Amino acid sequence: MNNEGDQVIVVYWSEWRRYHGSRVTGAAIGHSPAPRSGTCASIHTMGKVLRGIILMCCFSLASFTDPGCVIELECRECVPDNMPLVTSHRAVNGSVSAAAGDEVVLACAGGRFLLYPLLETVTAVCEAGRYRARHDAALRHLLELGCQENVFEDVLQTVEHCAPPLQGRAYRAAGAGARAVGALCFDADRARAAWARAAAPRRAAPAARAAASSPLSLLGNFNHMFDARTRHDAERLYSDDVRLNRRLHELLKYDRFSFADQTLTSARLLSRSYFEDQNGRVADFVSNSVAAWRGVAAGNLRHLQRDVARLLRAARPRVVDVYAGTHGVMSLRVGAGRRDVYLAPGRFPVPKYVWTVVHDTQRDRALALVVLNDPFVAVSEIRGAVFCESQCGRVAWLHELRRHRNYESPVYGLVFCCAVHNFTDVVSEMPKAVLGRVPLGDAGMFIDSFA
Repeated sequence: MNNEGDQVIVVYWSEWRRYHGSRVTGAAIGHSPAPRSGTCASIHTMGKVLRGIILMCCFSLASFTDPGCVIELECRECVPDNMPLVTSHRAVNGSVSAAAGDEVVLACAGGRFLLYPLLETVTAVCEAGRYRARHDAALRHLLELGCQENVFEDVLQTVEHCAPPLQGRAYRAAGAGARAVGALCFDADRARAAWARAAAPRRAAPAARAAASSPLSLLGNFNHMFDARTRHDAERLYSDDVRLNRRLHELLKYDRFSFADQTLTSARLLSRSYFEDQNGRVADFVSNSVAAWRGVAAGNLRHLQRDVARLLRAARPRVVDVYAGTHGVMSLRVGAGRRDVYLAPGRFPVPKYVWTVVHDTQRDRALALVVLNDPFVAVSEIRGAVFCESQCGRVAWLHELRRHRNYESPVYGLVFCCAVHNFTDVVSEMPKAVLGRVPLGDAGMFIDSFA
């Protein structure tokens, strides 16, 4: 045969016959006289079949390489401002994944979609990374499918162990009958959280009647107006690191303080990873924010929060509560004295300590972990700053914090671990009553791992 393509088909045909046990002669492949016309017709037919198989394989490969739909919940630029709940799939490690062809159900939890103002729920099919809505067959990007309002709420509410003048708050999904997934005790006068708690999933109770849904007295109206002002100021301050540091430098520009490349940033008291499924989005509420030095926030505070999140995953279905908060006001050496750092007159303090308490309520064990939010602390001042005998070296579940071996470095946020009763003797923000059943000494120390 003179056609090179036909020769290739003959070779493939010969190899196929050899695979199936038939004998292939040199005449079928080679440089011998051309085969009979009937044989050539069969070969050409087989070639068409092979080409069809190849096309089908390519089509199948294309379908297998469809990117599917991945919703990165922690990427604010990747989701709508008011991201709906995904009720058909669960979130894993901060993202929701759906395969091509999967049906994805998006819900605005009692609200409506911006694009579809009459709909509370939209069902769509994942198609090449986008969503084809069932009701109008339109192919939409996720950014087009936002809700009119946030599907989670940060509302004023009565919270146990949070007495006036402190202000109780609840984090919950919007809508009637929603269950609280977190609680906060907020000091509105100083614009800072005294403590926050991530509610264990099996203990999450239906939220009590929120103040936002109750008839308001004159005092209630004043509280809501004051709350709105505090939220606005906090959002403005904590949403932009450039603005945050411009404020800091303006406050200290006449003191000629050297920051040595240290900058402030907004950190979370409760990490997103403390919550199950999509509930981690409540950690983005500004009432959960605190000013921390960038080296501390990106260093040991982050390592500590990852270790706590890993502990919570390993503990399930046990009930382990996590409390977090701040204590004290960080001060800087200026001139012959020190100056407390507030980002507004008497409000928005930069905390000296950021703390976390983990409490195994079934075994009555607990541990307090404290991060010193002061990268400028002198070596001579460290002994006075550490207010308990640290037990971090004994804590088996502190994998990441101990692996990096910087947990005793102030630049990354010096960390020390306390028995909770010693801790609450100093840190009045943590409610002592919560830990009343925890034994003194080693019997009450939460140092062993579930893994």
